[in-house]
Amino acid sequence: MTEHEMTHSAPHAHDHHDDSAVVFGRKLPMPIYTAVYIALAIMTITEVLLFELPRGGLTIPAMIIIAIIKAGLVVWFYMHLNKDSRLFAIILLVPTVLVIVCTLFLMLVPVGY
Repeated sequence: MTEHEMTHSAPHAHDHHDDSAVVFGRKLPMPIYTAVYIALAIMTITEVLLFELPRGGLTIPAMIIIAIIKAGLVVWFYMHLNKDSRLFAIILLVPTVLVIVCTLFLMLVPVGY
């Protein structure tokens, strides 16, 4: 076997690199960071459309939920919390839950009280 045949027949690490993401059990033809970016863009467009609609009882809670999901995606993927120790996730999660509970409580307080 010639040197050329040996170098081109040997498997390389980059030959097995898969640039696809699996989201909710479906394989997407793009890297995970691109899929997250598209999801963030769709949620941002949804927030803008919700802001333009007449205010209903669910508009603000829906925007808060979307904002929490967006923040979670950014922290989990772009800040690489998914690869860090679970202790960091817990340290972040405790005050986040506290803020959510306080926000929900303040939304229940009558206006003008």
